[in-house]
Amino acid sequence: MVFRVLNYYVDYKKSYIETPYILASALKDEYPQVRNSTSVRSVSGIRIQVEDKIFTVSDAAFTDSEVFDIFTLPIIQKVQKEDLLEDKNSIVISRDLAKKIFPGQDPIGKKITIITSGEDLNFFVKAVFRDMPPNSTFKAQCLLSSKLYIENLNKAYNVRNSDKDWTNNSVVTWILLSKNSDAKELEKQFQAFELKNLGQNSHYHYLLQNLSDVYLGSENIGNTGIKGNIKNIRLIITIALVIILIVSTNYIILSTAVSSERLKEIGLRKTFGANNLEIKNQLYFESVLMAVGIMPISILIMWSVLPVAGKLFQTPVQIIPSNIPVYILISFALTLFIGILSGVYISTILSRLEVTSIIKNSVYTGNRKTLLRSSLIVFQLIIFCSFVSSVLIIRSQYQYAIKRDPGHYNNNVIILNLGRNFSEFPPLLNDIIANTSVIAAAGCAECVPMQNSATGLYQHFQDKEVRVQLEAMFVDFNFLETLGIQLVDGRSFSKDFGSDQTQSAILNETAVKKLGIVNPVGQKIAGSTIIGIVRDFNLHSIHTEIPPTIIYLKNEVRWQLVIHYLPGSFNNVCQMLESEWKKFGAGRPFSYNTIEDLIASRYLSEKKLSISVGIYAIIAILIAASGLFGLTLFIARTRTKEIGIKKVFGCSEKSIIYSFLWQNFVLVLIAGLVSIPVTLFFMTNWLKNFSYRINLNWWAFVVAFIIASIIVHLTVFLYSYKVTLINPIKALRYE
Repeated sequence: MVFRVLNYYVDYKKSYIETPYILASALKDEYPQVRNSTSVRSVSGIRIQVEDKIFTVSDAAFTDSEVFDIFTLPIIQKVQKEDLLEDKNSIVISRDLAKKIFPGQDPIGKKITIITSGEDLNFFVKAVFRDMPPNSTFKAQCLLSSKLYIENLNKAYNVRNSDKDWTNNSVVTWILLSKNSDAKELEKQFQAFELKNLGQNSHYHYLLQNLSDVYLGSENIGNTGIKGNIKNIRLIITIALVIILIVSTNYIILSTAVSSERLKEIGLRKTFGANNLEIKNQLYFESVLMAVGIMPISILIMWSVLPVAGKLFQTPVQIIPSNIPVYILISFALTLFIGILSGVYISTILSRLEVTSIIKNSVYTGNRKTLLRSSLIVFQLIIFCSFVSSVLIIRSQYQYAIKRDPGHYNNNVIILNLGRNFSEFPPLLNDIIANTSVIAAAGCAECVPMQNSATGLYQHFQDKEVRVQLEAMFVDFNFLETLGIQLVDGRSFSKDFGSDQTQSAILNETAVKKLGIVNPVGQKIAGSTIIGIVRDFNLHSIHTEIPPTIIYLKNEVRWQLVIHYLPGSFNNVCQMLESEWKKFGAGRPFSYNTIEDLIASRYLSEKKLSISVGIYAIIAILIAASGLFGLTLFIARTRTKEIGIKKVFGCSEKSIIYSFLWQNFVLVLIAGLVSIPVTLFFMTNWLKNFSYRINLNWWAFVVAFIIASIIVHLTVFLYSYKVTLINPIKALRYE
């Protein structure tokens, strides 16, 4: 069993993934049930050089050789040495990267140079591992020795013992427990372990998280990286099960409509001695056989729409080869379930028929049977109306999130991704500002709305015993003006004040309130002077409230360049940036985002959800329409004599059609009314995921009702009109 060690920050009351480097070896030495342990420090966007060619590696990691014992990373080629990452100049690369940088060559022993802002570092390939699958939580195209990371850490902090420092939380610790080990029991022993290594009144507490829970169970864990949304998955599964129920009820309706053709067959079989169980088993078998027969067609359709689904959801939808047996097993199990569920009603009813009832043609008469069929239609329409109104609400919340005033410019802004250690920032900035289409430009660590966060605890100004958690933002000169963040008091960072580089800070309005500061400008906070107050702005998405924020001037973390340009000059600015990047980018990939795309990306899950529910709504109404067709067909057959008599006595075709339409209007009205509380329940809970949200409006339910009415009445009209053309002589010839 593989576990990730979490670090619970007692002061922040939140768990983070970063732990001290020494933790991995300490756990292995302390507890015999820990078979293997390793520390991993992930990095992205490193540039490597092979001969005269430069490549960018999207994902890399510093670790040690035990990573191969913990994770499934099959080695394809390697040197004879077992400890592949023992030397600090060792590198292990993926098969895909090996083919890319050493096409047609044996990569073992080849030299790779990593380009940094300081000296370039040479590495030698020790092994090649099989590419990690796309659904892997741990991603890396190459692995480097953690010894090099520790060496760089010592240089950065001007120390010699980063590998022994229990307060430097910068790596992710993974452990492999022996079989039959109890993770909960191990966690209970951590208290003594923490007391031994961290001392009393420690600010940290270690926890274990199973690898299987990392992707879907890390919603409240800081800096967790790649993660999924378990709530959306549960919602999609629930909707899928509802669709299965709709399909099953629809099968019952259609089977009821066409089963009158089989009454004579069942009557004859019973006359010749067939019992109820034999007939019931036959009908069950037919239902399951039909479902199994459709399964290959459904798989073919699913396979063909995967590219379309990927475009709709803006995410590659892939078939994971290792999961194919699971897909087949689940598909077959669902097929059997649908077949059995669909055949329950019709097999039970038809197998119990008496021969006398079949002769009298009284099988499907009676209010109870009519009520059941109508209830099934109403159930389908409730689902459809709920889907449609939910789509409208989700879409409205998405549009609200995109268009809501975030407290900064939300258009005509480009964010140029520089990467770390970008040494050509000053000349690049000067050339960009000189362009006539550019209004302003400034650097920052990460532009808003930020995905990551850096937090710190600050003393309350009124109650000295209270600590307030603030989120930090690191910017360069002119950033506030470039992004349109408004000052409400004091001043912005300025080159005229040398102290701004190290001794100044700006707070937002929420931070001033949380800290209890009166007349904040000029006061000290954690050694810095408060020089200004800005209006509250969305540091992250509207899923969370605006946090108390402190802004520092840090020109050494200029990883992005924010450009505010004149409206209508986007293409010109992009061409200019690409041209400037060729001059100063030094082989780095040219990458940028617009502020609109950045904001939209924070709400991508909501967009995907609205698309998913919309597709389900279309499926639901198509199924319901076919069910209505079957019900109309059934009613027409059972009321053929009634229609014939009405026409003999002068009843018009229009009035007959009207009677069909009125009956179905009542069904739609009932479904529309019942769907309102159902939708309100689910959508109210869903909207709780947002700190800033829309009010639920009545028009969403009215639109759903109108759409359902149009589709239902159009379906019923098309067939009922055909029924009214029946010749009354043919309808009554056998009476």
